[in-house]
Amino acid sequence: MKFSNLIKSGYLARRTWHRLYEILHPKEPWMAQEAIRFCEMFLDGTQVGLEWGSGRSTLWFGERMKRLLSIEYDPLWHEKVINQIQKKGYKHIKCCLVRLEHSLEEPTKPFYDKQPAYVSIIEDFEDESLDFVVVDGHYRQACILAALPKLKSKGCLLVDNTNWLPIEEWGVPPKWLIMHQSSNVLTQTTIWQKP
Repeated sequence: MKFSNLIKSGYLARRTWHRLYEILHPKEPWMAQEAIRFCEMFLDGTQVGLEWGSGRSTLWFGERMKRLLSIEYDPLWHEKVINQIQKKGYKHIKCCLVRLEHSLEEPTKPFYDKQPAYVSIIEDFEDESLDFVVVDGHYRQACILAALPKLKSKGCLLVDNTNWLPIEEWGVPPKWLIMHQSSNVLTQTTIWQKP
């Protein structure tokens, strides 16, 4: 797209506004802002959750939950998040480093011959024991399928970057209600609720 077309389309203005918003809200997750507002209302400090993909979101979600386990594949991000958790003195937030078994460039798919450890870590949780699951890391489709039985009835599944695939390809059953869906200049965030 030509620079003049970018200016006409308003993309540069939206991108600049988004960057300014991130600077002014340094503790908020990198996802659609309206999805953040939804989570502020939904999370009340009583939920148990799991997050695939740590970062700014880990402390933000953890501060609004009873317990959170975050899974990270990147050693540098993992170290950064661990340091933030320790600095705050939080005992109810854990961040676990689990290396990837496939290339980062490999596209997401729902099934693997052998379930990657990054995905299968959720097997440590009983079925219907989680209130909230965030999928914002690698192996997204496989993570979603692994999370479905682990969520309680009325529990929520948040998937960031749902603009990457048609919504029906993410693997969430059609009977699950989309509680929230919003976009910003970079991403679309979708939140489903288990019946």
